Amino acid sequence: MRAAKLLQYAFRQWKPAAKEVLGHSILLAQFFSLLHLTETYICSPTLVYGPSMLPTLNLTGDVLLVDKLSLLLGKVGPGDVVLVRSPQNPRKCITKRIVGVEGDTVTFLVDPARSDRSHSLVVWPPEDFGPLGQ
Repeated sequence: MRAAKLLQYAFRQWKPAAKEVLGHSILLAQFFSLLHLTETYICSPTLVYGPSMLPTLNLTGDVLLVDKLSLLLGKVGPGDVVLVRSPQNPRKCITKRIVGVEGDTVTFLVDPARSDRSHSLVVWPPEDFGPLGQ
């Protein structure tokens, strides 16, 4: 009988604290769910570094907010900076600027420092490349 009264007393003492902990846990779970959805589908911060985008981005590194909705909405075009998987190392992402889109003809100098020889190419849609374009 004495043990039952002791348990009732302990339950009354801990009930408000347990409710508060449960409320904070639910709030924390909602926050992390929203953070996960935002980073997966809307935008995410990314550290990029290297010489390929000089002088636009620093050699030592910049933090970019990567927009993931533009690709889904088809709003990516010439002049935009994009992150793509490296063909040599698929675990790495590289930063590049879009020069042309499907149907555009792009002309570039082969080696501007040594000659004025140029090449032209037509940009093809990704589905024409088969498994490599995916």
